[in-house]
Amino acid sequence: MNWKKIIALLLFLLVLISAIILVDQSEKRKMAVEGILLDFPAAAVEKIELLQTDKRFVFALQDGVWRLTEPLTAKADKVALESILDNFCPLKYDRLVAEAGVDLKNFGLNKPEIELRLFAKDKTRPAHTILLGMKNNLDSSSYAKLAAGGKVVSIASYKRNNLEKDLFAFRDKRFSEFDNLAVTNMTWNYENNDFSFIKKNDQWFMDKPIFSLAQETKVSEILSAASMLEAKSFVAAVSAASRREFGLETPLLTVEFRSATAPKRIAVAKQGERYYALVDGFNEICEIEKDFPEKFANDVSSFREKKVALFYAFDIRELKFKHGTFSFEIRKGADNGWQFIKPVAGKKPSEEKINLLLTALAACEAREFVDNPKPLPEFAIRIAMKAENSANPGQFNDIEMEFAGSEGEIVPARNPALPYSFKVGKEILEKLPQKMEDISEEAQNTQVNSK
Repeated sequence: MNWKKIIALLLFLLVLISAIILVDQSEKRKMAVEGILLDFPAAAVEKIELLQTDKRFVFALQDGVWRLTEPLTAKADKVALESILDNFCPLKYDRLVAEAGVDLKNFGLNKPEIELRLFAKDKTRPAHTILLGMKNNLDSSSYAKLAAGGKVVSIASYKRNNLEKDLFAFRDKRFSEFDNLAVTNMTWNYENNDFSFIKKNDQWFMDKPIFSLAQETKVSEILSAASMLEAKSFVAAVSAASRREFGLETPLLTVEFRSATAPKRIAVAKQGERYYALVDGFNEICEIEKDFPEKFANDVSSFREKKVALFYAFDIRELKFKHGTFSFEIRKGADNGWQFIKPVAGKKPSEEKINLLLTALAACEAREFVDNPKPLPEFAIRIAMKAENSANPGQFNDIEMEFAGSEGEIVPARNPALPYSFKVGKEILEKLPQKMEDISEEAQNTQVNSK
């Protein structure tokens, strides 16, 4: 074994490791990580000025809401403003590039591409100006410094992205905001077809072109979409000429939402494949997505509630059932268990069977509607229920359902609270009890004993 060679190799390795350590420490001194260039609380900011190469934006906090004041007056996009505050208050940097006294031209900071000015609510506190120079070609980070400081630092590219947006990105896109829960009436005309809806006792009814209980989900979908309608673009100030230009003198759709406050009206026109909207109280015409007017294009049947009665099975507290000579009455007790109102010797209600019955009744839907029905004889099957109002415990709603015998594949049905009747599938009759054993636990015990 040649010990001289081994010792020489070890010495060379030690020298190499020492050199690497020295270089690494030198680089670390040049690249201080996770530093803070500006420590300024976002909650203290009241005004923001943003200067891009050829644009100037001014934002002001007014009554807790950020608004654009230049180049125009409009509500600002909340997320866009919060992103600026989150990323520049405080301003953290990834790398310290240079201390004071360097040539700013090397970093594009002699003529900054972006200037961000932050003004405090407290007028005694100084404003802060952040300057952004050129981008680093290696990782798209930006060179930055404070106007009043000497340090040059490197900040992540995503921070700069928050400042490079255009006017549309800085504007709030919603232009028809209102409290949709407060609306009690809505009307619209779509392609010369009139619809009217009214809210009574927390339920929506279609009043025109035909009276019907309305589908809550359809109504809620329209209200939500209208109250959060967003612009794809802001195309023109409202004027007689712009109304003509974008077809809003003869709109495809006009819709009005009424509540205790002022009504909200929206008009929508179509030109080619584009849709334009005009909202009362908003001074610009906006281009919108086609999915909003399409919500009004459905026919009458799609807005009608198809269920014979609206309730949830778990809200029922009493049930009376009569089918010819067979009848029973049950009620939920304090223990939330079902009991016969009129005790039946040796009988106990079956929780499972009752829940199946209530589920079947709650899910019973129309195959057809019978409007303006002729007087009909009393239906053979009558069901009366009391449902607790989940929003107001202790309050109860009366619900009634009636069924006749089957007529082929359908069964006539009605809800006495509605001025029309239904045709439902005959399978509902198979789910209704015909004898006491169909609703009590005794039937199960009898089956077990017979085996």
